[in-house]
Parts: sequence; structure tokens; C-alpha cells
Amino acid sequence: MKYLAVVAALMLIIPATVFAAPKNSANITFDMPVTVNGTQVPAGEYRVEWQGTGTSVQANFLQGKKVVASAPATLINGKTQYEGAVEVKQADNNSNILEAIDWSNRSLRFDQQNGGPAGSGPTTGTSE
Repeated sequence: MKYLAVVAALMLIIPATVFAAPKNSANITFDMPVTVNGTQVPAGEYRVEWQGTGTSVQANFLQGKKVVASAPATLINGKTQYEGAVEVKQADNNSNILEAIDWSNRSLRFDQQNGGPAGSGPTTGTSE
């Protein structure tokens, strides 16, 4: 009987810890093509997943199960000024370089190799 009580307790504890884990992914829709770490990403819907500890993370952009781009990023937890914003910088060749994605309770700021501070302001795009 003691065994059943322990098993029952574990069955209640394990799901609670799974749901309490921080969410390390979110959806994003690009209304225009963007460049992520040198990779051209077409307009469309993507899932962004990030791994890492603290604020330094590696972000992967997925369509289905396929990773279409990957980039180092800085994760900033907390309320953002723009909910659901995609921030880009226009390059000399008129391409849109992704600098940040702002969700309601966190932001990802992308470390760009070719200079310039991230966060030039929001442009078109949606996230959930």
C-alpha cells in the first residue's frame, strides 16, 4: 500500500514540475523576408526556440521540424514596450536584418556581426 501512495504522489508531482518549467519558445510571423545571422529567411510563420542559461542563448527558427536559421541572442525577461514587434535594420543592400523580437513578457536581441546597436524600432511582423 505504501508503494501505491508513493507512485500516486510522483504522478502528481512530475506533471506539476513539467508545467512549471519556463517556456523557451514562441511563434513569430514575418511579413517580409529578414536576414538572421547571414541567412535569408522568407516571409512566413516560424517557431523560435532558444537554449542556454542566463541571458546568452542560441535561437533557432523552425518551420515544422526544420531549422531554417540559427543565431546567438540575448534573452531579456520582462515587459516590453512593443508587444508582438519585429525589429529590423535596413542594410546597404536593402535587406532587412533582424535585430530583435519583442513578446509581451520577453525579448530576444540578436547579436549582429556587421555592427550597429540592436533595437532600431519596431516594423511589421506579428508574434504570439
